[in-house]
Amino acid sequence: MTGAMEEPLARACSELARTMARPGALIEVMQDLALRTSEVLGIPAAAVVLTDSAGTLRPVAATDAPGAGMVTTEMKLDEGPTIDALREGAVVFADDLEADERWPRYVERARSAGVEGVLAVPLRLGERPAGVLTVVASEPHRWHLTEVAAAEVLADLAAGYAAHESALDHVRRTAEQLQEALESRVDIEQAKGVLVGELGCTIDQAYAMLRDHARRNNASLRSVAQAVVHLGLRPPATSRRGARPTSRIRPVPPDQRTEGA
Repeated sequence: MTGAMEEPLARACSELARTMARPGALIEVMQDLALRTSEVLGIPAAAVVLTDSAGTLRPVAATDAPGAGMVTTEMKLDEGPTIDALREGAVVFADDLEADERWPRYVERARSAGVEGVLAVPLRLGERPAGVLTVVASEPHRWHLTEVAAAEVLADLAAGYAAHESALDHVRRTAEQLQEALESRVDIEQAKGVLVGELGCTIDQAYAMLRDHARRNNASLRSVAQAVVHLGLRPPATSRRGARPTSRIRPVPPDQRTEGA
C-alpha cells in the first residue's frame, strides 16, 4: 500500500473504531463505513447493504443518492456487482461500465444515472458475506490494488463489529427467552398450588385442569395460570381422561383465596 494511502486509511480506521466502541450502533457503524471509504478513495458515492436472517439484502447506509439508488436497482434486477460480490464472497469491480458486458440491465440503468465505475467489497462473516460495501464512480475509474485493499480493510473491520453485535443479540434473546420460561414456570407452579389447596386434588390433576382449560380456550398455559392466581379463575375439573368437564368451580372471592395465591 502506498504511503499516500496509508495515512488516510489509518485515520479512517481510527474514526471507524471510535464508532464501533459504542454497543448497539450497527447502523451508525455501517454509515461510518460508507463515509470513511468515500474519504479514503476520494469517491463521494458509497453504500452498504446487509443480509437479514433470511438472506435478503437491505440497504442500511449511503453517503449520497447515487450510491443508495444503484444498490437498490441491483436488488430489483437481481443483477450487478453488489449481487455478485455477495454470492461469490469476493471483490467485484468494473473500471468502465460502458465496456462491461456482465450485467446488461444494470449497466443501462447505472450509466443513465451517471455511474461509470463500480467497486463492490463483501463484508465477510464466516462462510458467507454479511453484506457488501459498494462504491460507485461518476467517471470510468481504474481500481488500483491499494484502493481495493483499503476498502477491504475497512469492510473487514465493520464485518467484525457486525459479527460481535450478532453474537450479543443472540445472547440477549436467549437470556430473555430463559427469563420468560422461568417466570412462566413460577406462575404455573403458583396456580397449581392454589388449585391443590382449594380442591384437594393432586399436583398432576391441577396441571391437567390448567392445561385443558388453556386448550379449550386457545390460551397460553401461563395466561391461565396468571388468571387463577391473580383474577380468581377456577377452571372446571376434568375427568381422568380429560375428555369433558365434570364440574365447574365458581371463582373464589379475593378474601377467601388460599393464602399465598
